[in-house]
Amino acid sequence: MKTPVILLVDDEESIINSLRGSFEDEGYIVLCASDGHKALEIVKSQQVDTAFLDIWLPGMDGMETLKAIKDYDAAIEIVMMTGHGNVNTAVQAVKQGAFDFLEKPFSLDAAIDIIKKIKEKQQAPSTEGKTAGGGLMEEDNLTLTGETPDITAIKELVPDLAASEEHILVQGEIGIGKETLARLIHGSSKRKSKPFLKLNCALYGSDDIEAELFGLRKGGAEASKKGSLKEATGGTLLLYSIDALPIEVQKKLTDYIAGAAKSKSSGARIIAASIRNIEEALGMDLLDQGLLDCFKQTVSMPSLKTRRADIPMLLNQFIGHFCKEYGFREKSFDDDALETLVNYDWPGNIKELKNLAEKLVVSVPTVNISSQDIPVSVRDEMQYRMSRTYDRYATMEEAEAAWRKNYLLYHLRKNERDIKKTSEKLNIKEKNLKKYIKDYNIVIAQDRESEMMFQRTLKRSMVLSGRGLHSGDKTGLILTPMPPNSGIIFGNISSGDTVQANIDYVISTEMATSLKNTSAVARTIEHLLATLHAYRISNLMIKINNEVPIMDGSSVDFCKIIEDAGIEEQDEPLDEVVVNKKYTIGEVSKKNKFITIEPADTFSIHYTLNYPKPVGRQEFTFILDAVDSFKREIAPARTFGFLKDIEALTEKGLADGGRLNNFILIDDEKIVNTDLRFPNEFVRHKILDMMGDLYLLGRPIKGKITANMTGHTENAELVRLLRDKMNLAAVGIA
Repeated sequence: MKTPVILLVDDEESIINSLRGSFEDEGYIVLCASDGHKALEIVKSQQVDTAFLDIWLPGMDGMETLKAIKDYDAAIEIVMMTGHGNVNTAVQAVKQGAFDFLEKPFSLDAAIDIIKKIKEKQQAPSTEGKTAGGGLMEEDNLTLTGETPDITAIKELVPDLAASEEHILVQGEIGIGKETLARLIHGSSKRKSKPFLKLNCALYGSDDIEAELFGLRKGGAEASKKGSLKEATGGTLLLYSIDALPIEVQKKLTDYIAGAAKSKSSGARIIAASIRNIEEALGMDLLDQGLLDCFKQTVSMPSLKTRRADIPMLLNQFIGHFCKEYGFREKSFDDDALETLVNYDWPGNIKELKNLAEKLVVSVPTVNISSQDIPVSVRDEMQYRMSRTYDRYATMEEAEAAWRKNYLLYHLRKNERDIKKTSEKLNIKEKNLKKYIKDYNIVIAQDRESEMMFQRTLKRSMVLSGRGLHSGDKTGLILTPMPPNSGIIFGNISSGDTVQANIDYVISTEMATSLKNTSAVARTIEHLLATLHAYRISNLMIKINNEVPIMDGSSVDFCKIIEDAGIEEQDEPLDEVVVNKKYTIGEVSKKNKFITIEPADTFSIHYTLNYPKPVGRQEFTFILDAVDSFKREIAPARTFGFLKDIEALTEKGLADGGRLNNFILIDDEKIVNTDLRFPNEFVRHKILDMMGDLYLLGRPIKGKITANMTGHTENAELVRLLRDKMNLAAVGIA
């Protein structure tokens, strides 16, 4: 019986290690990935029976990974792993095809019980271990479909390969049709009346594979069953992943082949398959040269993306087969859908194409399959992102000019704005480069920070876990880079709904700033937005479960995650909000709440706080001259509240379930639960909140702010006032 293969996907090493040890003790093969993209690579490169996915994954989150895996192979059972507070998301995952979910912390026994339930469900015989007979469409319509030169050349080889008795090595990517070729060779040979067996060497441990091949148990005793080589006597044995065989077993297989050739016995003809480059396998000592020499014939199968002209023919074949199998009327593709599928790179090759065809037959209720029916994981996502940019240009000339401008900007920045050096690197005349700079209004500044800014995003996706302000539940966020002109977007990890970080979507400024757009909600956004403001991150997708985690009540963790990700400057300018006159909210007086902003050469905030003791009167002026000043003077300042309001704080989640560790608690005389990071930490935190709220404009500000006793409500009013008075257009795509 084939050993079940389990894929663990989590970025917490402790979770991976504990699960892997328990599952391996139960005799399962365990594969591991730290993010969704790596998980999908594994699924597309080898057999996986069950996957355990964490909800909060860096890069492609758990819900996206679930969908992508199911789109590729619906037979893989998925178990979602979730923290408290994300159970609703996990339930949504079950509705979208997950087998079950486990709430962290969970017992290892519970995880093993779920695997046993999955095994009970998966009673159908495996097609990836040692099997005989045909697979899907292999018996009824066994053929290498296609008319492109590469596949035609392979088809022309089949008669000669079938007539030969030589062992064959077939190379090619996963899902490319290596088994179909092997069956064609077997079925066209004089061995066709004898068994055709296949054995995937990668699915067995080093102690078991020898027994599967030679019928020997541990210690060398005779087995009670035949090995694959003996079972396939007179026929053909397809060995998948030949490079996964232990070297000592490879040497024994070499001796077997040599012995059979010497005795001229009609043993099994071996067709070995590998997705790994043979030279690479030899260099890594994964393949024995002696065994390689046994294969006199070598065939390299072309990938599907190198034979795109065959894709429509393959689609018609698969769609026709599945419509007949499920009893549906014949379905067809519209032009846009077919174009999308032909241009997709198909990393899983024909196997992925066949799986998608079955999914479309079952899931699309109409006879016409449109581009909207194609799963998002298959669509060319970059093309959709680029369309947002291209739609801005009315003509080809405008688009070409924009491309040239960005190209020149990139190389000028790369060469430190040195015109002579840039012209030499680009092999154009210096006078021509100067003309381009003039024509495209490119600003060459000695001090770019003060004269010209460019849009920014992160270099890679990041994930952060914490607790919510309102709920106190464990939650998290995933930061994903976005292309220029996208803006800051909050996305719901469960539903996929989004809301732009824009003043138009503010629904609450009580205790914290919250956004809503239809069904998308983003609460407690100000600390994260303040950090993005300081680092000038202008394009970012922030996936949350309705609420940004409050962490320790400050922005320290947000600074760290941005620096861990790295900042990527993009080839589009970032327009500052340069305040042109004085604007005021409220009546300017020491006794009143008010906030003013007026022209200045920098961005600064002077805030006055006047609370009863032990807070007292606090004033602080902050100038954002560099991100280091924000990290040092503002980011560490934490949220604060008063003991007399503890009941209201608890209801709002500020008390974090009673643990009192995500804000500063104050009674009538002293700080109750912590030491202050600054003597005037309270006023610094007010500045932190204001920086976040002001970034709802989506761009940095150049102006001097003076504020007295204001909060989120007044901050939002100032943002609206600036937007209206200065005619500021919305930033972003949502």
